[in-house]
Amino acid sequence: MSLFNKSTVVGVSISPEKGLEIAQIDVATRTVLKYGSRPLVYNSASRDIADLDIFKEELQYLLSELAIPKDSGIVLNIPTVAMKINDYPAALDEEQVTVAIEEELYESEYFKSVEPCFSAVVLPNSSMQFNKIAYTAASKTTMIEVAMIIKELGYKVVAIDTSVNSAYNALVYLERVTLESETPWLWLLIENSCCRIFSMIGSTFVDVVEEKLSIGEVLTDAENYSTVIAAVEPILKNLPSKYLYVVSKTNVISAEILANKLTYSAPITHQEANGYLKEQIINIGPLVNPEDAKNISIDVIGAAVHEELGQYLGYSFNLYNRSLGEVYLSEQPLEIVLGKNRIVLTVPYLIKLFISLALIIIIPALLYYIGYISKKLVELNDKSQQLQEEIAQKKKFLEANKNISTSLFDEGEQIGFGLGQNKNIYMYYTIVGTEIPQKLWLTHLNLGETTTIEGQADNLESVYAFFRAIKDYNPNSNIKLQKLGLATASNHNNLLSDKTFDTESLLTSLDADFYEFTISNAAAKEDDKKDTNKGSGSALPPLETIKE
Repeated sequence: MSLFNKSTVVGVSISPEKGLEIAQIDVATRTVLKYGSRPLVYNSASRDIADLDIFKEELQYLLSELAIPKDSGIVLNIPTVAMKINDYPAALDEEQVTVAIEEELYESEYFKSVEPCFSAVVLPNSSMQFNKIAYTAASKTTMIEVAMIIKELGYKVVAIDTSVNSAYNALVYLERVTLESETPWLWLLIENSCCRIFSMIGSTFVDVVEEKLSIGEVLTDAENYSTVIAAVEPILKNLPSKYLYVVSKTNVISAEILANKLTYSAPITHQEANGYLKEQIINIGPLVNPEDAKNISIDVIGAAVHEELGQYLGYSFNLYNRSLGEVYLSEQPLEIVLGKNRIVLTVPYLIKLFISLALIIIIPALLYYIGYISKKLVELNDKSQQLQEEIAQKKKFLEANKNISTSLFDEGEQIGFGLGQNKNIYMYYTIVGTEIPQKLWLTHLNLGETTTIEGQADNLESVYAFFRAIKDYNPNSNIKLQKLGLATASNHNNLLSDKTFDTESLLTSLDADFYEFTISNAAAKEDDKKDTNKGSGSALPPLETIKE
């Protein structure tokens, strides 16, 4: 069976009125899936099962008849022997409260001769100074024997509760009572030998008053009702509330008739839990005999939904606890005691613990890893796109040059072609580097399809010598001396400010005029043509263009 699959849980009830009952309920749909009952004698005087061997036989018969799977859970309901609600100082620890409750139980007539086991819960309406604790008790010996019988039959004891709590669970589950927060109300429960009046606030017990009753079939109806009214009305008079809810579990008293006879300051409602019940109080499934529909007790319903109601109400009673000793402890998971707190390492607890650790440790680590992987995936995606683009470009290049063969490529030819294309540029670089006369300097050099060389000199002979050197290197070029004249004052001053000009030329420039020239194969502008024969400074005789 998977740890995450919920096992079958059935309610088993023992009562003087109904004998032995078993019910399996679909909690969500409020439907009884399986139900069966068998006669069982209960000794009301000793408040105990008359014969445990017969109980075992009848229980085994019903479990087999209803096909309840082995290893299913059983919540057992037994008649209430004692139920008390008291305030205890909040300073008392668990052990001290246990001692106080045991002392109270030993003072009762029943537990003077019977060792008790009890279940206590701290109620939500406790205060800072006092804990309001409700407890229910039963014979420890009987509970041990009953638990051992259930285990011998191959089933697990989930809980043992008493009839008061089982009946209340059923009323809450069936929504027969209004549990509005902070609403005070009273619950009157009539049984064969006693009645109990519970003061309630919302879903929480506040106090309980128990009165013994001498009622029965030997008395008339008038006598029975008068006995109950005489017992409860003085108590009800001192307990104001929003409403009174009457439940009768005995066939001697009808809850409806009693409600009509009682005098109370608030509205009275009622619920039959006996032979006076006119309609079934819960739905039944196809496997349940329709004749049994009205026989299903509220006790067995409350037992079947015990686990669900405990979670809803925030507390639940369970006599199957540590007070039963080894019959309980031998099957319990490991416990860890931390101060006043006891941690039970049950499977659900371990699952919750694992989930909590996962939330704290594993999930953040996983999120970090996912973030890291996502980042790497983005980087890989970007790199992949880049590679795809490069591949596309190379494919495009290959497609454009698919007809080119290496056999058609001659390195020497390509070098020669490059030199031929750039012959003039190489030539002019050679001239500039080797053929510049002294006292001539260049101010501008542009080599390419259009060649322009500009410069200055302190004598005409240097200019003509430089131009002849250019023509000697390439007699067929169309380069010409397009401009020659005296330098302007601004050019003169610029030259003087040129830090790269040699000292000798600079000293000479202080006593002589400078000539500026332009050698180019570009078409000369009209202004430049005029400037060829006319300088900006001192006039010179017209110059003839040097012939090639």
